[in-house]
Parts: sequence; structure tokens; C-alpha cells
Amino acid sequence: MGHKDYYLHGEIQKNEGFDDSFYKLAGEVTRRIEANKDGTDQKQQVEELLDAEIKFKETILKYRQSTKVYQKFWNKVCVTNKNILSARPYFRESAVSFSKKITPAIKATNLETLKTFDINYQLIKFIRDNWEGPFPARAEQLFHRVHKAREVLIENNMPLAINRAKLFYRKTPKSHLTLMDMIGICGMGLAAGIDKWCGSYTPVFRSVCIGRMVGNLIDSYSETMLHFYPSDKRVLYKAHTIRGRRGIDEIHALTDAVNQSFKDDEKEGKSIPKNEVTVSELSYLMSASSTVSADQTVSVNDEGSFGVYDYTADETQDIEAAYMEKETTAQMLAIASTLPLLHRKVLRLKGIKL
Repeated sequence: MGHKDYYLHGEIQKNEGFDDSFYKLAGEVTRRIEANKDGTDQKQQVEELLDAEIKFKETILKYRQSTKVYQKFWNKVCVTNKNILSARPYFRESAVSFSKKITPAIKATNLETLKTFDINYQLIKFIRDNWEGPFPARAEQLFHRVHKAREVLIENNMPLAINRAKLFYRKTPKSHLTLMDMIGICGMGLAAGIDKWCGSYTPVFRSVCIGRMVGNLIDSYSETMLHFYPSDKRVLYKAHTIRGRRGIDEIHALTDAVNQSFKDDEKEGKSIPKNEVTVSELSYLMSASSTVSADQTVSVNDEGSFGVYDYTADETQDIEAAYMEKETTAQMLAIASTLPLLHRKVLRLKGIKL
């Protein structure tokens, strides 16, 4: 699936400028793809995975213990995780099906209804790992069949993951993520795309996997010590991408380019922010998303330099001093709530909870 970009007459092209770990990975991917050649195409490979999953579920449901295992799964979702959405990766169902059918079944602890939904490798592995006593021989065979089919799909599509990681790596400014980090992130997105594909195979399968990869890359690339809303992350990603591609550093020009890019997206039917991005908003977001070390010191007049960890509470304070500090802190927080976004986020970096 596009792995010709990496290989020429069986040899890795070492003119990309990447380190040796990249070429070792590319070589290993080549060997795996060659080993997986069995005359089947991707459509047949996807159908093999889906068929094995269906037969596994049919086999397991013949045993009374299946209800007990589904109860363990419900406990994991509702008691341990305390989050119904944590069940999504375990079902080969669409988002609409999950919200309208699976979620009500989980809320009602309706295990019999849960058994009717298609499952993927994640839940299959959970069932096998939580089965009491010897695992049924037929189910064990089907488990290995599912595992093998999924593994083949992942390995055969790794060139696509590598290619997406390379494109993202080249188009965005350098960050805390290396190329190998991005390849790993795309690999996880690929696996998620394979696990969540619903229905019969169509060429859209590839696009679904790409969407998972790019989504994972954007989330990981935008990660900072601070929390950003999805809308802010989208603006940041757009700004960093344009900055990397066009080399625009001047904030006013970059803001204009970001807004123009969103207008182009709107013409293509894509969702965009409700309001145009202002220069001050983009400046605050980019400053707040920049990397700041917790070990970095800040000079305060002639009093010397202080680090983030120098602002921790002194455990030796007496009750009166602690009360005065509490009152002072309350006043400070009230004033801090009126500060601009950037200033509040810098204070949070210094360990001050606002």
C-alpha cells in the first residue's frame, strides 16, 4: 500500500536524511510484508478478520460462562473505569450505534443485549484473558486466527503509517515528538482504524485508517502541560502547519493565513471555528503552547532566581502564618481570575492553582 516510496530493488533508499532506526524499521516492514504474501488482497484480509471475529463470538456465546465474562467487562467499564465511553474501543460498531444502542444497554446492565453487538480484537482478548478454567479449544483456534489476520493487516499497511508520519514530520515545526514517535502514533491509529471498521470492505477502509492516524498525530503533537480545548488545538495545528510550510513567523501575517485557510476549508464543506481568529488570541495560544521547563528559573529584581519548585508551601509554618497565607492566596486568586489567558496559564505552570 504505497511502500514503493521506501524501497528500490529490495534496498532501502538512504537519502531521506533520517537516522538508522528509521531504516531498520523500514527494512523490518519490508521483510514482514514479503513474509505475509499469500496471494490474498486487502479486501480478502479484512473479510478474514471479520469472519474470524464473528465465529469467535458465536462460539463463546454457546457457553454459560459468557454471561459471567460480559459481567466482568461491565464491571471494568462502569466500576473500575467509571466511564461508559471507555467501552467504545471494544466494539466493532459505529459511533451512532454505540450512543443509541450500546450505551443504554450498559446503563441498564443488559448483558444479553450487549452480546448481540459485533466485537473486535480488544474484547476478544479481554474474554480470553478473563475466562475461568481451560479456554475452549475451538475458541482458542479462532482467537489465534483473529490475532493473525489483524497482525497481517497492520504489517501490510505499516508503509501507509510511515508515509503519513513522514508527511506530518516534514510539514510541522520540530516539537517534543521525533519521527519514530510519530510512526508509533500512526501505528496505533492504524490498529484503531482496523478495529473500528464497520460493515463490508470498501476502498474507504484506507481513508478510515488515515483519519485515525492523522487524528492521533494532531492530539499528540498538540499535547502540552496545559489543557487546550479541541477548538484551540485545531487553531494551533493550523497555525503550526502554515508556519512550517510557508515559513511565516510574523504574527499578523500568520493570523491572516490561518483565517484564510479556514475559509478555504469552509468552501470544501469542513467545519471551522465560529469566529475569526484574532491576533491576540493566536499570540496567546502559541505562547501558552510553547515548551517551558519546570526547571527553568525566573529572575526577580535583585533577589536572585527562583524555579517553579521554589514556590511550594513551607511545612514548618505555624497556624497563624498559614491562615494569613490562605487569606492572601484567596485575594490573589480573585485578582488572578481577571488576568489575560496567557498570564493565568503561566501562573498554572508555576504551580498556582487558579
